Amino acid sequence: MEKKKCSLKKHSEIDAINYCQECKKYLCNKCQNFHSELFEDHHLYNLDKNLKDIFTGFCQEQGHIKHELELFCKNHNKLCCLACVYNLDKKGYGKHKNCDICEIENIKDEKRNNLKKNINNLENLLNGLENSIKEIKKLYDKMNENKEELKLKIQKIFTKIRNTLNEREDELLLEVDNQYNELYINENLIRDSEKFPNRVKLSLEKGKIIEKNWDENNLNSLINDCINIENNIKEINLIKENIEKCNPNNNIIIDFEPDINEDINPFLETIKKFGYVYNNILNININLQSSIIKSDNEIEFIIEYLKHEEINKKLSLNLIYQATKDGQNGADFHKKCDGISPQLIFIKTTKGLIFGGYTKEGFKSRENYVIDNKAFLFSISNKKIYKVKKDINAIYDYKNRGPCFAGSCSFNINITSKMMEDNSNTCSVKDSHYEGITKDYELNNGEKIFKNQEIEVYQILFK
Repeated sequence: MEKKKCSLKKHSEIDAINYCQECKKYLCNKCQNFHSELFEDHHLYNLDKNLKDIFTGFCQEQGHIKHELELFCKNHNKLCCLACVYNLDKKGYGKHKNCDICEIENIKDEKRNNLKKNINNLENLLNGLENSIKEIKKLYDKMNENKEELKLKIQKIFTKIRNTLNEREDELLLEVDNQYNELYINENLIRDSEKFPNRVKLSLEKGKIIEKNWDENNLNSLINDCINIENNIKEINLIKENIEKCNPNNNIIIDFEPDINEDINPFLETIKKFGYVYNNILNININLQSSIIKSDNEIEFIIEYLKHEEINKKLSLNLIYQATKDGQNGADFHKKCDGISPQLIFIKTTKGLIFGGYTKEGFKSRENYVIDNKAFLFSISNKKIYKVKKDINAIYDYKNRGPCFAGSCSFNINITSKMMEDNSNTCSVKDSHYEGITKDYELNNGEKIFKNQEIEVYQILFK
């Protein structure tokens, strides 16, 4: 920040601490004390602030520093000096020469009246800002808390994965040891086999000596030596058998699967794609012409489910059909909706229940059942999603009917050709093509037949 010096000549080396608007002088600490006693009604500006915030009474335009602010520019809502309105060909002059200029005296009443309004505005703004700052601090703290919880959650999951992998690695390593031990190829076998030739040689020499020096008078000792030779031969033959079992010509192969270049690659790809981080902010745009859905909160659970299909993308719901406005027959529905997908369909009954379905395939008057593994039913009244069973009929796409979600034996939602009539629209029993329906006619609060108050169809777009 620029340092200003006291305006008093003998204090010219001392830093100023205040500026007097009326005197148009910079004051050091000593001068300020005397000045405050002499001029109690003067306005002092503390120079601890940024100098741009100090009103000196002089124009701040370059080259105008000695010109007092005497005029007001209505175009720019700004005080200016005579040099600002001069019609002279001089650098820095005449910036407001083509503006609507008046004397300061002429705008004082207007500014004073505006001041009262602005004070009220500032008070309201201050209160609003204080509340907003408190709320954003709460949100910031909550976000940080959520961030740490999320990191801890990820760490716990991957620690569990690592522990499971380590346990499996230990199991496989132990299995390798066990497999090789069962083949008798171990340290004892190697040690015994190395002694094998010498043991055979010694037994052979011992036998020849006994045979050569056979003496009936020393029969006990000779018989004992023969028995030792026989036992020795048994042990040697056992070692020989074990060695022969491990003969390389027996094609003993111990291997490990999966092979590193084949089976493990899909597993590694699965690990790379395991888990995802996404925000659960309702990043959606709803065309609020709806007479069924009144707020985002009503369909939050549906949007969350849909966002798993397109992580972190903006989701738009565009109204393409409304029965009370676009026609109340099956043909009217198909005229507006055929060929447009995916579709989210809301049904509101005359009893106030709201339910419906989603189809990625959409309706096209196919005159047939359609498999759609992304389809689901929902109940806004029950806050519940019902996923379609895999590779099974999901929608019933006949050109003379309204939107139907159905299997080959029963309709989950059956909207007939005259969609708004009573005793025609039905929902199914719990044994259906959609999961999670725990009781008969669950969508319609236990009743089979319902009358529609409104049907709305939205096209869903991910951007």
